[in-house]
Order: sequence, then C-alpha cells, then structure tokens
Amino acid sequence: MRVIFKSFFDFILFFLGLRKTAIISGESMFPYLKEGDIVFFKKYKKNKSILKNRQIVIFNHPFKNKNLIKRINSVNQNNVEVIGDNIEFSEESNKFGLINNEKIIGIVTSKLIIPKLKNFLIQKNRSTSLNPK
Repeated sequence: MRVIFKSFFDFILFFLGLRKTAIISGESMFPYLKEGDIVFFKKYKKNKSILKNRQIVIFNHPFKNKNLIKRINSVNQNNVEVIGDNIEFSEESNKFGLINNEKIIGIVTSKLIIPKLKNFLIQKNRSTSLNPK
C-alpha cells in the first residue's frame, strides 16, 4: 500500500511541477525497472540535493549524447559511482568512470505502478525517454 501511495503522491507533485517523468528502455535496471516502466524523479540541485548509496539517478552519459538511469554504488563529495541492477546488460562506472555530480539530472522518487496513470502519461507524451544501457 505504501508503494501505491508514494506513486500517487508523486503523480500529484508531477501536476504541481515538482516531479518529472521518464520512460525506461533497455534491460540494465531489470528486475526493478523494466522496458516501458515510467519513473518519477525530482530534479537534482547542486548543494541542495542529498545523494545516497542505492538511490537511482538519471544522468548525462559522460561521453555520449544520451541520458542513463543507474543505481548509486558509492558517493564522494563531487562524484558518484553508478551500477545497473542487471550487470550483464549494463554500461556503468566500471566502463566510463565516475559521474561528476554536475552530470546528474534527477533522483528517482518512485516508479509508476498504477496502469491507468501510466497510460495517461504516455498518451500525453509528457515523459522523457531514457536508454539505461
């Protein structure tokens, strides 16, 4: 029940402009996130947002022009190490190094689990597509 409430709360914050959404493509965060899932995220704000191990973040790839979604494995003052949940299908820090905090776009707050809300967001085309590979 708590998960449903969190997802619904984020849906309300989305309409207030305090959350954004992203659609998952790829398998790197499987089984937690699957192809087509929608996640809510809050924008990362330097010196205001707190990054913690095990959080899921959306960030700009350090070398390619694409956004990725991964889990934080470790945090230091200016960088994070990221990993995918599905190591076999994941491009992560062991391949491209640490991610500078300035590359972080947002922190995932919940995934959408209410199918009718998911369909509504997809129809409205209000979500950013991610390639979590």
